[in-house]
Amino acid sequence: MPKIKDLLRELATHPSPTATSEQSYQGLTKDQISALASRGCSTYTGKVRDVVAVGDELLIVHSDRLTAFDKLIGMVPYKGTILTAISEFWLEEAKKVVPTHLLSRPHERVLRTQKAVPFKVEVIVRGYLAGSMLRAYTAGERLFCGEKLPEGLKAHDRLPRPIITPTTKAAAFEHDENTSPAELIAAGVVTQAEWSDISHLALRLFAHGQQVFARVGWLLVDTKYEFGRTKDGTITVIDEIHTPDSSRLWTAATYAARVASGEGPEMLDKEIVRRYLLAQGFKGEGPVPVVPAKTLVELAEVYLRVAETLTGRPLTSEAGSQEIPILDLC
Repeated sequence: MPKIKDLLRELATHPSPTATSEQSYQGLTKDQISALASRGCSTYTGKVRDVVAVGDELLIVHSDRLTAFDKLIGMVPYKGTILTAISEFWLEEAKKVVPTHLLSRPHERVLRTQKAVPFKVEVIVRGYLAGSMLRAYTAGERLFCGEKLPEGLKAHDRLPRPIITPTTKAAAFEHDENTSPAELIAAGVVTQAEWSDISHLALRLFAHGQQVFARVGWLLVDTKYEFGRTKDGTITVIDEIHTPDSSRLWTAATYAARVASGEGPEMLDKEIVRRYLLAQGFKGEGPVPVVPAKTLVELAEVYLRVAETLTGRPLTSEAGSQEIPILDLC
């Protein structure tokens, strides 16, 4: 099978919307969804993944769709295959410290997992002042999602301790809203006991993630976790974890010098695209600016670097933009 690195190198020589689209996987087709329904398999289309329910299991299909600010931004070639590899690595690695839903990886773009009833909350764990919290802090906010932030922080500073800043879990392409643990409990989204368990698991997993990334010279800045309750009552990690799609990653070796000089940290995540969109004046409202094909291919190369560093092997792909034989996996 061809190496993804070679496929992206070829794309990078003549990047164009047509070329990137031809090598990007859109997701399950309408015909596939209809065929699955005829077999009694329900489907759900998320922002970047399609989910197929098969008995007590789920098949999570990773497309090449890219989102930011809760909007579809474009297609990143081979992103789904790359993120499936990263998710498989982390969901196995995470089992050392927390329960996860991973069962197997039957296809380069598909994970087979346990079915779980999800808690309607996105658990954001932050170790540094970055992203939306940095923008809020710069605007003068000091109470963020129920957490009191100290005075005197500068952009990209490490926080005194990791904190959890949850958001509501909105439907695909609807906007997640900042909230607090007290508001979640008051609204009945979780009980006090459930939040205690979830927050403990999230902070434990974040600490483990930071340790593993530190071994390869990277900083896990912040990340998103989702949790669910399995049939036997176990609260478990679901969805992806510690991917460049759901996390901020910075290069440790250059972090201090770049921040001291006023530069932004060297990034290994989709913040590259977020910053491009912000520079165009886009914050999630109005028409989505067209992201250059060159930028999308460069993002794919960053994601691939993360995947191959973690897994210790070159990633290959034979599927490309082809339809996944999803019926054969059910």
